[in-house]
Amino acid sequence: MELRHRKPQGTAGGDDGEFRRQSRRVPPTAAAISARTAFVLLAVARLFSAAANIIHDCDETYNYLEPLHFLLFGSGMQTWEYSPQFALRSYLYLLLHAPAAGVPSLLLGTSRTGKLAGFYLLKAALGLASAGTEAWLYHAVAVRYRPAVAHSFLLFLGVSSGMFAAATSMLPSTFTMYALTAAAAGMLEGRPVPVILAATVGVVWGWCVAGLAFLPYALWVLVAAPLLYAVGLLLLSLLATLLALVLVDRHYYGAWTVSLWNFVRYNVVGGGDSALYGVEGPAFYLRNGLNNFQLLLPLALLLPLVAAAAAANKSSLGSGSSSSSGKRTGGAGRRDTASSGGGSWVRLLVCVSPLYVWLCAITVLPHKEERFLYVVYPLVCLAAAASFVALLDLARSALAAMLPQRAAAALARLVVGAGSPIAVCTGAEWYRFPSAFFLPGQRYRLQFIKSGFSGLLPRQFTAAEEGGTRAAPPHFNDRNQEEPANYWPSSTNCSYVVTLRDVPADEKQPFIDAVLGNGMQWETVAALPFVDNLRSPRLFRAFYLPWLSQARNRHMQYVLLRRRSTADARQQDA
Repeated sequence: MELRHRKPQGTAGGDDGEFRRQSRRVPPTAAAISARTAFVLLAVARLFSAAANIIHDCDETYNYLEPLHFLLFGSGMQTWEYSPQFALRSYLYLLLHAPAAGVPSLLLGTSRTGKLAGFYLLKAALGLASAGTEAWLYHAVAVRYRPAVAHSFLLFLGVSSGMFAAATSMLPSTFTMYALTAAAAGMLEGRPVPVILAATVGVVWGWCVAGLAFLPYALWVLVAAPLLYAVGLLLLSLLATLLALVLVDRHYYGAWTVSLWNFVRYNVVGGGDSALYGVEGPAFYLRNGLNNFQLLLPLALLLPLVAAAAAANKSSLGSGSSSSSGKRTGGAGRRDTASSGGGSWVRLLVCVSPLYVWLCAITVLPHKEERFLYVVYPLVCLAAAASFVALLDLARSALAAMLPQRAAAALARLVVGAGSPIAVCTGAEWYRFPSAFFLPGQRYRLQFIKSGFSGLLPRQFTAAEEGGTRAAPPHFNDRNQEEPANYWPSSTNCSYVVTLRDVPADEKQPFIDAVLGNGMQWETVAALPFVDNLRSPRLFRAFYLPWLSQARNRHMQYVLLRRRSTADARQQDA
């Protein structure tokens, strides 16, 4: 979808073209799971949180749940922040949550059952709202970056105890977390409009102090969008959100007041002293972050250093569909390099920069609470995912530098797993195959070659797009009768072969000589001793006796052979 708007006067055509080009939606990379699937997985995790999460902060009870209970059922505790002479809290925030909490009482009445149903429906709605914004950010990551980054991000979101606690809390910091996550998704997609709208709603209707966390996105909007358009949209969204806030508070407080300004005046400008409610040291958020995210927090905080090392190593995280389009922008004539090379790191660092800005800002404040950090919890997961994947790339590069060239190339083939299938063949040893779990990557496929066995062999499942488990291959029977289509008549297309080899290796090898052909075409990758049943005494092969079994048993070699390249084979022949 392309955003369409009238070009503001006084803006350059190139900038407008850039803005509109960035506003296009593109699907995620084929290897990444879909945003819909990601939402379902996250929704399951968040609904579990809605059912099992406890109330972690008494502010949630007394500043939000109790006033909401009063609005719905006519009773509830009031804190001083809701007293009209102070009016630090807005009733609009409560009204946003009232439908979910109030609907069950219309059906079940105001009994305990109806109220509990409203409580858990409210928590479920919060969880689904969180899952929606998280899935949006996942989609934006999957579009622009490698599937490994997107999938690591999704995994960290789903399993972190921090997200479990924060996602379903009825707190302004959680509401602003939703908004910041949506803004991060819009920023990665190159769409300034959702960034502006999410920031405005999150700051005005959520937690105004967290406006500091949106500052990096505000600077990005100034670069990515026409100035007049961005400023105009910001002013309109501020006017709309503030007007709704003031009108709702006018009704409930019975006087004209701006709760947003009252809150800022007390907590920021100096009208009050938030330190009255507890003071913590500078390590408070690091301790809580480690408790909620364990190793993910150090990974997230190290991302700038990891990004610098990866950029120096010319390692990039970008391979999304937007990185390969090669389209030129508007009249500026610049290629989009945001997802390739160093550009992928720049955009990613801008995306997660609110984490560092916000952590520094709340660390210097004397009054600290764990919920203050909720705002950037999803960005902790994203930064940790990027660091994790980049560190794996750096480790792979370092390992390759220390290994011989041929071994490094083989390792790269095993790890990367890209390209056409690699056939690992076996003949008479087919029944000892321990399953594909032991093959080194997705490219590797077991194949059988004719070796004297005349029964029915298995075959590879049909690909999912061709029927998968629903397909009925014709090459099966219930009589254990041989189906030639289930094995290869020769080893021509085999890259690796697993077989037994007699000792010494220069003796006649029936299978190798007859099936594999010229032995010079193969090199031994691994060889392990294997007891020869027919030529070993029963006692010593059935029971291991130190020294005696080794001396009396005869052994063959269980070998992994690899086909030599054409040049290597010619050199060996020579």
